[in-house]
Amino acid sequence: MTPIALARSFSRPANDQTTPLRILLGEDNETMRRLVGFVLRSDGHVLSEARDGKELLEMLATSLVAGPQDRIDAIISEQSLPGIEGLTILAGLRARGVHTPFVLITADLDVQQRARRLGGVVVDQPFNTQAIRDAVAEASAGRATDETAKTSDGRA
Repeated sequence: MTPIALARSFSRPANDQTTPLRILLGEDNETMRRLVGFVLRSDGHVLSEARDGKELLEMLATSLVAGPQDRIDAIISEQSLPGIEGLTILAGLRARGVHTPFVLITADLDVQQRARRLGGVVVDQPFNTQAIRDAVAEASAGRATDETAKTSDGRA
C-alpha cells in the first residue's frame, strides 16, 4: 500500500481544530518515531522530533521561551527515553506550572497512574496508530478547554 493510500485509509483526523498542532515527539526508536510521525503528519500536525532526553529538553526549553506562535502545543514521549524518563519530564513541567498537553507511552501500570494524576494522557504499549491519534485528540481537547478558560477569565 502506498503512503498516500495508507493515509486515506485512516479514520477521521485526531486534530479537529482548524490549526494544526505543533507536537514535540520524543522517541529513540527510529522505526517507531517514523511511524508515529507519519500518522500525525497525515493528520496535519507539525512535528519536532527528539531522539533522546537531551534533545527533547533542549527543544522544550526553546519552545517555552518562544513567542506564542512558536510554542509547542503538545508533547508525546515514551517513558524510557534515553537520558531521562518521560514521567520526569511531565512532573517537571507540572511542578513549574506548565500545562502543555502531554502524552506518555508506557506499559508500566504504576507509571501510567502517576502520569494520569499529573494530567497526562497515557498510551499503553503495545499500541496501534489509532491509540496515538486518540491520545492526541484527548490531549488537545484539554488544551482547548484550558484556552477557553483563560479567555473567559480575561487572562491571555
